[in-house]
Amino acid sequence: MAASFVPGGLAAAIEICALFALLSMGALGFVLALIDVEEAVVLTLGLLIGLDLLAWKRFNQGRHPCFLLLCVLTLFQAGRFLAYIAGVEPAPLRVGSISPFPFDISRADAGTVLLALALSALCIYAPCRWSYRRGKPPSDDNIKKYLPYLYLLFYSTLPVQLFKNYKYYQYIQEHGGYLQFWINHGAVASSVPFLVRTVVLINLPAFIGIFAFERRKRRLYVTTGLYFASSVFTLLMGLRSGFSAMVLTLWYVAAMKSTKRSRVVAIASLAFALVIVGGMIQTLREDTSSSLSEYTFAPLQFVKAQGNSLEVTSTAIKYRQELAPHALSYLWNELQDAFVPRDVQDYAPGKRLSYDVTVLLNPVAFSRGRGTAGSYLAELYLLGGIGAVGLFSLLIGTGLHLLNRASSNALLLFVVATILPDIILLPRGGLLGWTSELLRTAVSVALLWSGWQLYRFFFWLTQAPLQGNT
Repeated sequence: MAASFVPGGLAAAIEICALFALLSMGALGFVLALIDVEEAVVLTLGLLIGLDLLAWKRFNQGRHPCFLLLCVLTLFQAGRFLAYIAGVEPAPLRVGSISPFPFDISRADAGTVLLALALSALCIYAPCRWSYRRGKPPSDDNIKKYLPYLYLLFYSTLPVQLFKNYKYYQYIQEHGGYLQFWINHGAVASSVPFLVRTVVLINLPAFIGIFAFERRKRRLYVTTGLYFASSVFTLLMGLRSGFSAMVLTLWYVAAMKSTKRSRVVAIASLAFALVIVGGMIQTLREDTSSSLSEYTFAPLQFVKAQGNSLEVTSTAIKYRQELAPHALSYLWNELQDAFVPRDVQDYAPGKRLSYDVTVLLNPVAFSRGRGTAGSYLAELYLLGGIGAVGLFSLLIGTGLHLLNRASSNALLLFVVATILPDIILLPRGGLLGWTSELLRTAVSVALLWSGWQLYRFFFWLTQAPLQGNT
């Protein structure tokens, strides 16, 4: 009975306190030199995997954005730790994926990196665990009326979407492959007429709306299959992050719409399939002369490569004095990411953290289109050190809790699904990139709403004569 008088439950409070106590003991042991860097790496990885498992168990088999974010955080920021445990990576904290002269960071910096990673994961999990209440699947009573309109938009824009993706694929094949996106993104975009690029802005929100509202499985499978079939050229271009994030988002939406228990085998199969697809795409984009027939299945090498986002965090901590003056500028420019092309052509110091890190480590590689991903951990540390990492991670966790609560409403679940891919990718993206996507989604939704009003008007016109005759 006592738990009912404690927000989040007494069990949740004890669990959270125990986790913070473990983190404090590990940090103290590192400071007192009772734990070396390699042991701290193993302990950090153990904490992250433990949080992943807890999020699966505590949040009704992962029915929470927190579960997805923690799993992606483990992959993108601690993937090299997994490779280290497996004997594939000898130096998990070495900075060398982009730098021509790999280097190790100091013991103090290594401790800060590991503390930031573990503290952020725990601070994200804590408010979600504390406030979690199992919700009911959203009702579809008031949203069925939108489905005919959404189907009309989706199927009418699907050929345009396929055409755009094919033209992009054709252009980059003729101009050097995947890196052309980062060398001259504007040229790639201009290879397709502006009207085409405008029309396809409707296709994705229409598809997400169908997926969130539709209950008839056969229609849902057909629509989903057609959407991903239209994305095949995007995968062949080497753009895998958005694809993987969308798959995870759709899994979350499907889980929130259902009361059935998730099948662990199905989830494991989905993760395995994403690893294979990701590895294939990596092979294609790193060597444009290769083909899928030359793909070698090496999951540990793939996981190791995904963990390179940790290098951005490590570099930001090591070179904080050089990068911290631009911390607010990085956030400001992220608000424009959904509307402004990002490539080598528009580079200026202080605009984007990932670009500054790449130029700092290897300016020649940057000029050729190579680079690093982002890291919300790095941006938080540049803002205010470990304190900012902990504080803003608590805010992220609170935001994830609100997204989960909103998912009990069908219309709000649609909004959650539109921004969730960018939130899932925070470990290798910018802290405010999702807000930019939300602004672009608002534009798309405004177009959808305007079209809906026209659709209702024409439907009323076609029905009015019939009503008059009766």
